[in-house]
Amino acid sequence: MKFHKLMATALLFVAFDSRASLIHHYDLNGSLADSQGGKSLVAHADGKLGASGYAFGPNQGLRLDEKLGGVYTIDMVFRFDAFNAFNSYTRLLDFRNLADDTGLYTWTDKFNLYNYGTSAGKLELGKDTRLTITRDSGKMFNLYKNGDLVMSILDKDNVADFTANAMHFFRDNGGEAGRGAVDYISIYNHSMSGADVKLLQPPVTELPEPGSLGMMAGSLAMLGWMVRRRKRA
Repeated sequence: MKFHKLMATALLFVAFDSRASLIHHYDLNGSLADSQGGKSLVAHADGKLGASGYAFGPNQGLRLDEKLGGVYTIDMVFRFDAFNAFNSYTRLLDFRNLADDTGLYTWTDKFNLYNYGTSAGKLELGKDTRLTITRDSGKMFNLYKNGDLVMSILDKDNVADFTANAMHFFRDNGGEAGRGAVDYISIYNHSMSGADVKLLQPPVTELPEPGSLGMMAGSLAMLGWMVRRRKRA
């Protein structure tokens, strides 16, 4: 392969990786702003934004006024200090602008994508948990707790599709809301495999994404090898 063609191929790979990547990151360290330059989160009621996270009471969660679509990954660290006191459901994430009761909940201490009737995993009160949810173009909805897959559902009814709606975190259209705190929220415009989720780290927003750096490093290493080979020839 000619050198200039190899360079073009390397740049194409890096450009593709940068497009299919992080689109929003909220570190919630004293600000609701997006470090990627997108829309800020909106806080509700009397939630408290501190130096290292956002603390919320029932229905004091966050909203992002963006239609994310049906293919995405959301990664965050949060905790519940108290579940909904009135029944077994506590809403984590709403996909339909609070228009109905569908959404991602805890049911007792298990994760539940309502209304599919499947509950899995275990959420401990007062303990920080890394939650990663990813939905692909085939409508597969996968939920990971601390990097481990705990739920996989074919979302045939598009319960978890953001195409027409904003995102609501820790908010309900009634009383099924809990109390806790969230450390950060990252949103990607593509689905991820289990291996991707295992390797995922909270973004360091001052630097390019690890995936882009790795791809660039690999491409440059290959370019260097080709250059040395040409000089020896």
